[in-house]
Amino acid sequence: MKNHKYNLLLFTLYSVFLAACAGTENTDTGTNTTTAETQIMEDNSGSQAAMNPDTDMSSEDTTRANVSADNTIGRDMNIVALVQQNPNLSTFFELIKQADMVVTLESPAPYTVFAPTNEAFEALPAGTVEALKQTDDKIELRRLIQAHILPNRIASTEMRDNMPMKTAQGDNVIVRKKGQTLTVGNATVVIADVTASNGIVHVIDRVLVPPKK
Repeated sequence: MKNHKYNLLLFTLYSVFLAACAGTENTDTGTNTTTAETQIMEDNSGSQAAMNPDTDMSSEDTTRANVSADNTIGRDMNIVALVQQNPNLSTFFELIKQADMVVTLESPAPYTVFAPTNEAFEALPAGTVEALKQTDDKIELRRLIQAHILPNRIASTEMRDNMPMKTAQGDNVIVRKKGQTLTVGNATVVIADVTASNGIVHVIDRVLVPPKK
C-alpha cells in the first residue's frame, strides 16, 4: 500500500513536470513566432514602399504644389518649373512654350527672369496675347520673352538705383529703387528673389515690351 501511494506521488509529480515543460515550450514558441512575424511585417513594409514609388512621388508633388519663394524645395526647380507651378504666371508660361524657349530656360546657365503676372498681360491692348500665341512668325514673340531675361543671375540686393541691365533681347532696362519699391523699366517687382536651380525669378506687374525695330 505504501509502495502504491509512493508510485502515485511520483507519477503526479512527473505529470506536473511534463505540463510545466510543455507550457514553457509553447510560450517560447509563441514568443519566437511573434518576433519572426514582426520582422516579416517590417521587411514587407519596406519592400512595398520600395516597389510603390507612387506613394513617395505623391507626397513630393503635394509639397511642390505648395512651395513658396523661401522654400528650399523651390530652389531645386529650374526657372520653367517655377513659372509653371504658379497659376498667376500661366500666360507667361504659355508664351515661353509658344516661343520654343523651354529648353533654353531649363538649361543650367544662370538667368534672371522678370515674369509678368496674368494681369500684366491682360493690361496689354486687346488681342495682343492671342495674336502672339497664334502667329507662326515667332521672332516678335521671342523678342518679347527675351526682353524679360538677363543672361546672368542678379538678386534684388545686387540691383542699384538707376542701374542699366542688358537683356537677352539686346536692349537695356533701367532699375529704380526707392525705399522698399523696386521697379524694372515700367514694371514694379511684386515678388523678388524666387531662387531656381539655374537662376532667379522676379515677378513683375507689367509686361516689358521691347522697342520696335
